Amino acid sequence: MTLHQESNRYTIPSGDHLVSIRNRKRMDMTSVKAIERFDQEEFFIQTSQGYLLIRGEDLRIVHLDVDKGLLTLEGNVKLMQYDEEDSSTKGFIHKLFG
Repeated sequence: MTLHQESNRYTIPSGDHLVSIRNRKRMDMTSVKAIERFDQEEFFIQTSQGYLLIRGEDLRIVHLDVDKGLLTLEGNVKLMQYDEEDSSTKGFIHKLFG
């Protein structure tokens, strides 16, 4: 991925997936296709690069632009993990001991 600078602003080529985390308190991401489920402790998001699981405390959506695929979260981020498949389709045993 290449960032292009235009007069002190950086633009991201469309379709590229970018995640930035500031001090584990604020997370910005691009190429978000869907938010499968979420609560204050867990977000499960479909991105152009697969499914992204985010776990933490006091997680909340600050900004969401569905047309552009932009999402900003705030809270205490503790874990970030990508998965190629939808984990909601995995079996009960895998969910318990995963």
